[in-house]
Amino acid sequence: MKPLSALSYSKNNKKKLIMSTMSIIVAVSFLYVLQTFVKSLGDSMYELNVNPYKNHMIIYAQSIEKDKPIPDNVISRIKENPNVESVIPFVQYKTRYIIPGSISNASILGIGSKDIEYVMTKHNIALKEGRLPLENHKEVVLDYRMSKNKKVKIGDKIGNSIDKNDVLNGEYTVVGIVQGDGYLSFMPYNVEAISINTKEEPVVETSMLVFSKENKVKEVDDLLTSFPKEEVAVMTLSGIIKIYNEGAAMMKTLDMICLLAIIVMVISVGSSKYVQFFSRKQELGILNAMGYTKKEIMKKSFWEVFIINILGFILGIIVGWLCSILLNDGAFGAVGAVSIYFSSKAFLMALYVPLFTTLFTLIPVNRMINKLDPIVMIEGI
Repeated sequence: MKPLSALSYSKNNKKKLIMSTMSIIVAVSFLYVLQTFVKSLGDSMYELNVNPYKNHMIIYAQSIEKDKPIPDNVISRIKENPNVESVIPFVQYKTRYIIPGSISNASILGIGSKDIEYVMTKHNIALKEGRLPLENHKEVVLDYRMSKNKKVKIGDKIGNSIDKNDVLNGEYTVVGIVQGDGYLSFMPYNVEAISINTKEEPVVETSMLVFSKENKVKEVDDLLTSFPKEEVAVMTLSGIIKIYNEGAAMMKTLDMICLLAIIVMVISVGSSKYVQFFSRKQELGILNAMGYTKKEIMKKSFWEVFIINILGFILGIIVGWLCSILLNDGAFGAVGAVSIYFSSKAFLMALYVPLFTTLFTLIPVNRMINKLDPIVMIEGI
């Protein structure tokens, strides 16, 4: 038998093996779950805020509160641009969207009835159930994820008359559920709710959706951002991505928490493992006196630490993955948000635990082994 065989030692010291492995499992699974939670939050906000602008951009009159129209020359330049497919007037509505870690608002586009199907097609949105809202009726068709988030179905009502915390003024009946890109919901122009010019063709000159031709998003983005800021305000794909990245400070904070957690866990686990080796100092000295070189002892120690860490990492990833399914499905999937179970970043973050624990354990163990005095060890028996 090899006295310092990692497998033999683990077999004969099952309690210590389980205790050491459990600490690695807890550390790895905690970091994995935390990272998938953070990614679920980040991806949910990206889907909500950024994805719609992959298919449309928005131009506003600079002074919307005064009903100042978008200048005619700006509208003409947009419509005449060869990269622009269409320009559609709309009214921007918002409704409350709540997920773990964030309270935000989702868009409801107020569009003329004749344009709703076109906008839905451009966003790859299809009617899942119910019907489209009728013009001049207080009706709304909700994205299926929004219906889950607000816990409503066809026939229910939304708005701050129903929920005082909602930012959508009034009361609207849900008449349809749609499914597709962008978390977008729709309602027609509502002359009872807003003041607009309604003739044979509804016109809203203070805000417009701009749709680019296929593969011309960059060109239209550049066109809209070229207009004087004192005349119009625009929201383009590049602009919303910039705003999203600036607002992702909380994600960076959570990443810092992960790094601090790694440091604390590595120190804790590494220290406990080193204490176990220190308690075997006399055993190691005797093996050295029996003929085992310090290099051999260190090699055996490495494999013992490696087996514990790799076993703990594999089991920790499995436990973390299962916990992510349960937690993120309940926290995000159940409220219409993005639920993440696997993330390469979560995997790498969790991998830091066994890597640094191995390093943090072996460095002091190596120093201890190099200072072994086998004669003193034997005399101390």
